[in-house]
Amino acid sequence: MDNFDERRRKSLMKLLILILNKVEKLEEVLEGFIEIGITGATVIDSVGMGHILSEEVPIFLGLRFMFAGAKPHNKMVFSTIKDEKEEPAIDLNRIHHPRG
Repeated sequence: MDNFDERRRKSLMKLLILILNKVEKLEEVLEGFIEIGITGATVIDSVGMGHILSEEVPIFLGLRFMFAGAKPHNKMVFSTIKDEKEEPAIDLNRIHHPRG
């Protein structure tokens, strides 16, 4: 690989999108980002499709049971990160959202 390709590879950025259903964990997640060197992010309040359909679209009102237990609101966190921050960010997400 020549120097240009190496520099190009090192300068790659990725878009990190985190949908946080446990909104009470937002502060912990953002603190974790800072600890691994992600110092900028945008946080947006969001609502899932199931909630909108079951609460606001009359034709789907009868399907509320399909979305029972779904969180009505969540947070979306967006950040552009350097390529080498991808794995630490994924590991951080696994810590705060273990699958069980």
